[in-house]
Amino acid sequence: MGEDIIERVNLKTNHRNFAKIKSYNNKHLPLNVYSKYLCGPHRLILDKQRQKLYSLNAYDNSISIINLEDFTSEISLYVGNYPNNGIMHGDYILVVNGDSDSISIFDIEEKKVIGQVKVGSFPQGIIYNEKYDLIFVSNMNSDEILLIDPFSYRIVDFIGTGARPIGMTFSEDWDYLYVVNSYFETGVNGKISVINLQSFKVTGEIEVGKVPTMVRKKENFLYVLNSCSNTLCKIDLFTKQKKEVYCGYAPGYLCILDKYAYVSSAEENKVNIIDIDEMRVVKFIETRKEPQGLVIDP
Repeated sequence: MGEDIIERVNLKTNHRNFAKIKSYNNKHLPLNVYSKYLCGPHRLILDKQRQKLYSLNAYDNSISIINLEDFTSEISLYVGNYPNNGIMHGDYILVVNGDSDSISIFDIEEKKVIGQVKVGSFPQGIIYNEKYDLIFVSNMNSDEILLIDPFSYRIVDFIGTGARPIGMTFSEDWDYLYVVNSYFETGVNGKISVINLQSFKVTGEIEVGKVPTMVRKKENFLYVLNSCSNTLCKIDLFTKQKKEVYCGYAPGYLCILDKYAYVSSAEENKVNIIDIDEMRVVKFIETRKEPQGLVIDP
Protein backbone atom coordinates (compact mmCIF):
# COMPACT_ATOMS: atom_id res chain seq x y z
CA MET A 1 0.00 0.00 0.00
CA GLY A 2 2.92 2.33 0.67
CA GLU A 3 4.49 1.96 -2.79
CA ASP A 4 1.55 1.29 -5.14
CA ILE A 5 3.06 -2.08 -5.93
CA ILE A 6 1.38 -5.48 -6.27
CA GLU A 7 3.88 -8.18 -5.38
CA ARG A 8 3.59 -11.82 -6.46
CA VAL A 9 5.61 -14.39 -4.51
CA ASN A 10 6.07 -18.05 -5.44
CA LEU A 11 5.73 -19.83 -2.09
CA LYS A 12 7.99 -22.70 -3.20
CA THR A 13 10.82 -20.85 -4.93
CA ASN A 14 10.42 -17.32 -3.47
CA HIS A 15 10.58 -15.96 -7.04
CA ARG A 16 8.91 -12.52 -7.28
CA ASN A 17 7.16 -10.32 -9.79
CA PHE A 18 6.07 -6.73 -9.31
CA ALA A 19 3.29 -4.73 -10.95
CA LYS A 20 3.23 -0.97 -10.46
CA ILE A 21 -0.21 0.63 -10.00
CA LYS A 22 -0.81 4.00 -11.65
CA SER A 23 -3.58 6.44 -10.82
CA TYR A 24 -6.53 6.65 -13.19
CA ASN A 25 -6.44 10.48 -13.23
CA ASN A 26 -3.16 11.49 -11.59
CA LYS A 27 -5.16 13.17 -8.82
CA HIS A 28 -4.60 10.58 -6.13
CA LEU A 29 -4.30 11.54 -2.50
CA PRO A 30 -1.10 12.96 -0.96
CA LEU A 31 -0.79 11.46 2.52
CA ASN A 32 0.90 14.62 3.79
CA VAL A 33 2.82 17.58 2.39
CA TYR A 34 6.08 15.61 2.45
CA SER A 35 4.82 12.39 0.88
CA LYS A 36 4.58 11.30 -2.70
CA TYR A 37 1.15 10.77 -4.20
CA LEU A 38 -0.21 7.26 -3.68
CA CYS A 39 -3.11 5.19 -5.05
CA GLY A 40 -3.20 2.93 -1.98
CA PRO A 41 -3.87 -0.64 -3.18
CA HIS A 42 -5.31 -2.48 -0.17
CA ARG A 43 -7.71 -5.23 -1.33
CA LEU A 44 -7.25 -7.83 -4.07
CA ILE A 45 -9.78 -9.90 -6.02
CA LEU A 46 -8.61 -12.93 -8.02
CA ASP A 47 -10.30 -13.76 -11.35
CA LYS A 48 -8.88 -17.12 -12.42
CA GLN A 49 -11.30 -17.46 -15.36
CA ARG A 50 -10.02 -14.29 -17.03
CA GLN A 51 -6.50 -14.56 -15.59
CA LYS A 52 -6.84 -11.13 -14.02
CA LEU A 53 -6.21 -9.65 -10.60
CA TYR A 54 -8.20 -6.60 -9.47
CA SER A 55 -6.81 -4.16 -6.94
CA LEU A 56 -9.06 -1.80 -4.98
CA ASN A 57 -7.16 1.42 -4.29
CA ALA A 58 -8.20 3.42 -1.24
CA TYR A 59 -6.41 6.72 -1.86
CA ASP A 60 -7.49 7.50 -5.41
CA ASN A 61 -10.85 5.65 -5.37
CA SER A 62 -9.97 3.33 -8.22
CA ILE A 63 -9.83 -0.27 -9.36
CA SER A 64 -6.72 -1.52 -11.19
CA ILE A 65 -6.64 -4.51 -13.53
CA ILE A 66 -3.50 -6.67 -13.53
CA ASN A 67 -2.81 -9.27 -16.22
CA LEU A 68 -1.68 -12.47 -14.48
CA GLU A 69 0.04 -13.90 -17.55
CA ASP A 70 2.76 -11.24 -17.78
CA PHE A 71 1.96 -9.63 -14.42
CA THR A 72 1.57 -6.08 -15.66
CA SER A 73 -0.92 -3.40 -14.69
CA GLU A 74 -3.30 -2.82 -17.62
CA ILE A 75 -5.47 0.09 -16.51
CA SER A 76 -6.88 1.93 -13.50
CA LEU A 77 -10.47 3.19 -13.42
CA TYR A 78 -12.64 5.15 -11.02
CA VAL A 79 -14.86 2.85 -8.94
CA GLY A 80 -16.20 4.80 -5.92
CA ASN A 81 -15.29 6.83 -2.84
CA TYR A 82 -12.93 4.81 -0.65
CA PRO A 83 -13.44 1.27 -1.96
CA ASN A 84 -13.15 -0.86 1.18
CA ASN A 85 -13.81 -4.30 -0.22
CA GLY A 86 -15.38 -6.17 -3.11
CA ILE A 87 -16.51 -9.51 -4.51
CA MET A 88 -17.04 -10.99 -7.96
CA HIS A 89 -20.60 -11.96 -8.85
CA GLY A 90 -21.08 -13.17 -12.41
CA ASP A 91 -19.67 -10.59 -14.80
CA TYR A 92 -19.58 -7.87 -12.17
CA ILE A 93 -17.44 -6.77 -9.25
CA LEU A 94 -19.49 -5.38 -6.37
CA VAL A 95 -17.46 -2.81 -4.45
CA VAL A 96 -18.42 -1.32 -1.08
CA ASN A 97 -17.52 2.38 -0.86
CA GLY A 98 -16.99 3.57 2.70
CA ASP A 99 -17.14 7.30 2.05
CA SER A 100 -20.32 7.27 -0.06
CA ASP A 101 -22.29 4.56 1.79
CA SER A 102 -22.84 2.67 -1.45
CA ILE A 103 -22.03 -0.37 -3.56
CA SER A 104 -20.60 0.22 -7.03
CA ILE A 105 -21.52 -2.30 -9.74
CA PHE A 106 -18.43 -2.63 -11.94
CA ASP A 107 -18.95 -4.35 -15.30
CA ILE A 108 -15.85 -6.47 -15.91
CA GLU A 109 -16.23 -6.71 -19.69
CA GLU A 110 -17.21 -3.09 -20.22
CA LYS A 111 -14.62 -1.92 -17.67
CA LYS A 112 -16.86 0.69 -16.10
CA VAL A 113 -19.24 1.34 -13.23
CA ILE A 114 -22.80 0.80 -14.46
CA GLY A 115 -24.66 1.66 -11.26
CA GLN A 116 -24.58 2.24 -7.53
CA VAL A 117 -26.73 0.94 -4.67
CA LYS A 118 -27.27 2.87 -1.45
CA VAL A 119 -26.47 0.90 1.72
CA GLY A 120 -25.87 1.76 5.40
CA SER A 121 -23.31 4.00 7.05
CA PHE A 122 -19.63 3.32 6.29
CA PRO A 123 -19.87 -0.17 4.72
CA GLN A 124 -16.84 -2.38 5.27
CA GLY A 125 -17.42 -5.98 4.22
CA ILE A 126 -19.33 -7.78 1.46
CA ILE A 127 -19.81 -11.53 0.90
CA TYR A 128 -22.18 -13.75 -1.07
CA ASN A 129 -24.09 -16.76 0.28
CA GLU A 130 -24.69 -19.40 -2.40
CA LYS A 131 -27.30 -21.36 -0.44
CA TYR A 132 -29.55 -18.41 0.38
CA ASP A 133 -28.64 -16.48 -2.79
CA LEU A 134 -28.07 -13.25 -0.88
CA ILE A 135 -25.37 -10.63 -0.59
CA PHE A 136 -24.41 -9.57 2.93
CA VAL A 137 -22.94 -6.12 3.63
CA SER A 138 -21.56 -5.00 7.00
CA ASN A 139 -22.20 -1.35 7.86
CA MET A 140 -19.70 -0.25 10.48
CA ASN A 141 -21.46 2.90 11.68
CA SER A 142 -24.98 1.44 11.45
CA ASP A 143 -24.17 -1.65 13.57
CA GLU A 144 -26.02 -3.86 11.11
CA ILE A 145 -25.74 -6.39 8.29
CA LEU A 146 -27.80 -5.70 5.16
CA LEU A 147 -29.21 -8.53 3.07
CA ILE A 148 -29.34 -7.68 -0.64
CA ASP A 149 -30.90 -9.50 -3.58
CA PRO A 150 -28.01 -10.16 -6.04
CA PHE A 151 -30.10 -9.49 -9.16
CA SER A 152 -32.36 -6.56 -8.31
CA TYR A 153 -29.86 -5.17 -5.77
CA ARG A 154 -32.82 -4.45 -3.52
CA ILE A 155 -32.30 -4.47 0.26
CA VAL A 156 -34.55 -7.27 1.53
CA ASP A 157 -33.72 -7.29 5.26
CA PHE A 158 -31.18 -6.36 7.91
CA ILE A 159 -29.71 -7.95 11.03
CA GLY A 160 -28.55 -5.92 14.03
CA THR A 161 -25.11 -6.84 15.41
CA GLY A 162 -22.65 -5.63 18.01
CA ALA A 163 -20.76 -2.36 17.70
CA ARG A 164 -18.82 -1.53 14.51
CA PRO A 165 -19.14 -4.71 12.39
CA ILE A 166 -16.40 -5.22 9.80
CA GLY A 167 -15.39 -8.69 8.56
CA MET A 168 -17.67 -11.70 7.94
CA THR A 169 -17.48 -15.35 6.99
CA PHE A 170 -19.90 -18.28 6.57
CA SER A 171 -19.93 -21.80 7.92
CA GLU A 172 -19.20 -24.52 5.40
CA ASP A 173 -22.90 -25.44 5.19
CA TRP A 174 -23.78 -21.74 4.62
CA ASP A 175 -26.25 -21.78 7.55
CA TYR A 176 -24.26 -19.59 9.93
CA LEU A 177 -22.75 -16.14 9.52
CA TYR A 178 -19.89 -15.04 11.76
CA VAL A 179 -19.51 -11.26 12.06
CA VAL A 180 -16.56 -9.38 13.54
CA ASN A 181 -17.73 -6.54 15.78
CA SER A 182 -14.68 -4.32 16.22
CA TYR A 183 -16.01 -2.03 18.98
CA PHE A 184 -13.69 0.51 17.38
CA GLU A 185 -12.73 3.52 19.55
CA THR A 186 -14.41 2.08 22.67
CA GLY A 187 -11.30 0.54 24.22
CA VAL A 188 -13.09 -2.74 25.02
CA ASN A 189 -12.51 -6.10 23.41
CA GLY A 190 -14.37 -6.91 20.22
CA LYS A 191 -16.81 -9.76 19.72
CA ILE A 192 -17.91 -12.28 17.12
CA SER A 193 -21.67 -12.40 16.52
CA VAL A 194 -22.94 -15.85 15.53
CA ILE A 195 -26.01 -15.53 13.29
CA ASN A 196 -28.28 -18.44 12.41
CA LEU A 197 -29.39 -17.86 8.82
CA GLN A 198 -32.40 -20.13 9.15
CA SER A 199 -33.89 -17.66 11.62
CA PHE A 200 -31.73 -14.60 10.74
CA LYS A 201 -31.10 -14.02 14.43
CA VAL A 202 -27.97 -13.63 16.55
CA THR A 203 -27.67 -16.83 18.57
CA GLY A 204 -24.39 -16.19 20.36
CA GLU A 205 -21.39 -13.92 20.97
CA ILE A 206 -17.70 -14.71 21.46
CA GLU A 207 -15.31 -12.16 22.96
CA VAL A 208 -12.01 -11.71 21.14
CA GLY A 209 -9.17 -9.15 21.17
CA LYS A 210 -8.83 -5.41 20.57
CA VAL A 211 -10.32 -4.14 17.29
CA PRO A 212 -10.84 -7.41 15.42
CA THR A 213 -11.16 -6.89 11.67
CA MET A 214 -11.31 -10.29 9.97
CA VAL A 215 -12.60 -13.79 10.66
CA ARG A 216 -12.09 -17.08 8.85
CA LYS A 217 -13.56 -20.52 9.58
CA LYS A 218 -11.84 -23.87 9.10
CA GLU A 219 -13.42 -27.06 10.40
CA ASN A 220 -14.44 -26.50 14.05
CA PHE A 221 -12.40 -23.34 14.56
CA LEU A 222 -12.67 -19.62 13.96
CA TYR A 223 -9.55 -17.57 13.28
CA VAL A 224 -9.83 -13.89 14.17
CA LEU A 225 -7.39 -11.11 13.31
CA ASN A 226 -7.10 -8.55 16.13
CA SER A 227 -5.59 -5.41 14.63
CA CYS A 228 -4.83 -3.58 17.89
CA SER A 229 -3.86 -6.67 19.89
CA ASN A 230 -1.57 -7.68 16.98
CA THR A 231 -2.69 -11.28 17.37
CA LEU A 232 -4.34 -14.13 15.52
CA CYS A 233 -6.87 -15.81 17.81
CA LYS A 234 -7.98 -19.43 17.32
CA ILE A 235 -11.38 -20.25 18.83
CA ASP A 236 -12.75 -23.75 19.34
CA LEU A 237 -16.46 -23.43 18.51
CA PHE A 238 -17.38 -26.35 20.77
CA THR A 239 -15.34 -25.64 23.90
CA LYS A 240 -14.95 -21.86 23.30
CA GLN A 241 -11.28 -22.23 24.29
CA LYS A 242 -8.93 -19.69 22.70
CA LYS A 243 -5.30 -19.57 21.75
CA GLU A 244 -3.49 -16.50 20.46
CA VAL A 245 -0.24 -15.88 18.65
CA TYR A 246 1.53 -12.63 17.80
CA CYS A 247 1.12 -12.11 14.05
CA GLY A 248 3.00 -8.85 13.39
CA TYR A 249 2.47 -5.20 14.20
CA ALA A 250 -0.59 -3.66 12.47
CA PRO A 251 -1.85 -6.86 10.84
CA GLY A 252 -3.75 -6.07 7.67
CA TYR A 253 -5.16 -9.21 6.08
CA LEU A 254 -5.64 -12.91 6.78
CA CYS A 255 -5.73 -15.92 4.43
CA ILE A 256 -5.84 -19.59 5.39
CA LEU A 257 -4.64 -22.42 3.16
CA ASP A 258 -4.30 -26.01 4.38
CA LYS A 259 -2.62 -25.91 7.81
CA TYR A 260 -1.23 -22.37 7.53
CA ALA A 261 -2.49 -18.85 8.12
CA TYR A 262 -0.91 -16.02 6.16
CA VAL A 263 -1.06 -12.59 7.82
CA SER A 264 0.25 -9.37 6.28
CA SER A 265 1.93 -6.98 8.73
CA ALA A 266 1.75 -3.41 7.45
CA GLU A 267 4.27 -1.96 9.90
CA GLU A 268 6.81 -4.80 9.71
CA ASN A 269 6.71 -5.14 5.91
CA LYS A 270 6.26 -8.88 5.89
CA VAL A 271 3.77 -11.73 5.74
CA ASN A 272 3.88 -14.08 8.72
CA ILE A 273 3.15 -17.74 8.05
CA ILE A 274 1.51 -19.41 11.05
CA ASP A 275 1.04 -23.12 11.69
CA ILE A 276 -2.60 -23.10 12.84
CA ASP A 277 -2.35 -26.53 14.51
CA GLU A 278 0.47 -25.40 16.77
CA MET A 279 -0.40 -21.67 16.59
CA ARG A 280 3.15 -20.49 16.08
CA VAL A 281 4.93 -18.46 13.41
CA VAL A 282 7.04 -20.85 11.36
CA LYS A 283 8.24 -18.52 8.63
CA PHE A 284 7.86 -15.03 7.23
CA ILE A 285 8.07 -13.42 3.80
CA GLU A 286 9.64 -9.98 3.48
CA THR A 287 7.60 -7.62 1.31
CA ARG A 288 7.62 -4.09 -0.01
CA LYS A 289 6.23 -1.20 2.05
CA GLU A 290 2.91 -1.58 3.94
CA PRO A 291 1.49 -4.92 2.73
CA GLN A 292 -2.29 -5.04 3.13
CA GLY A 293 -4.52 -7.08 0.81
CA LEU A 294 -3.54 -10.69 0.27
CA VAL A 295 -4.81 -13.53 -1.94
CA ILE A 296 -3.43 -17.03 -2.47
CA ASP A 297 -3.61 -18.79 -5.81
CA PRO A 298 -2.98 -22.45 -4.86
